[in-house]
Amino acid sequence: MRRSSILSTTALIGGLFCASLGQAQILGGGGVVGGVTGGITGPVTGGVSGTVGGQVYAPSVRTPRVRVPRVTAPVSVPATVDVRRQRAIVAAGVTPVPVGQTEIYMDRQYEVLQGELVGTGVNIRREGQAIILEMPGDVTFAFNKAGIRPRFVPVLNAVVRILNDYPATFVDISGHTDSIGSDAYNQVLSERRADAVADYLARGQAMPVRMNVIGEGEREPIASNATIEGRAANRRVEIVLRAVEG
Repeated sequence: MRRSSILSTTALIGGLFCASLGQAQILGGGGVVGGVTGGITGPVTGGVSGTVGGQVYAPSVRTPRVRVPRVTAPVSVPATVDVRRQRAIVAAGVTPVPVGQTEIYMDRQYEVLQGELVGTGVNIRREGQAIILEMPGDVTFAFNKAGIRPRFVPVLNAVVRILNDYPATFVDISGHTDSIGSDAYNQVLSERRADAVADYLARGQAMPVRMNVIGEGEREPIASNATIEGRAANRRVEIVLRAVEG
């Protein structure tokens, strides 16, 4: 083959190679390596391979690695039930708490509860804009029973009075058990205890529409079930109070 033909062939191959490489650069070449875990972590690679004179050419196009910081969205409870309850509460004639006054409203309620329930065995704590009343099972109920003990009635009467004085308050009641017994049995027992407290509050004229009642069984211990003291702490009913805002 003449020299001009060899040069022409080489030029043609080189042109095709460059054109292919240009197309690969435009189209992005290969693929994205890696998954999405807190951001894009895989490099983008690509290229066109070819053979000239028995040699394999595999040029590639590589973009710098991009690392996006992980963004964690806050965990929130769906508001569907609260919206439904809020509408029912407002329909019953209760005026919601203006958003800017929520803290003052809950502060006052917290102070009154502390004064009324001191020395009763009920643990009262504040978490953000919520008030949590922990009622130990060994104070509220007899062992393995869901009937409210007579000695605990004055405590619940005090809670009813305060709830009636602060009607713009959601009342979430949950029952809890220790880990002794089967999951199914503990689930039912926790529901019965939560229902008993809710029924008593309702008989005291606390509007049932304000309440959400649930049994948690043994799923949410606050202490170790390996000790007597821990199991006693886990057998409890919790009342969570939050403002009905509007």
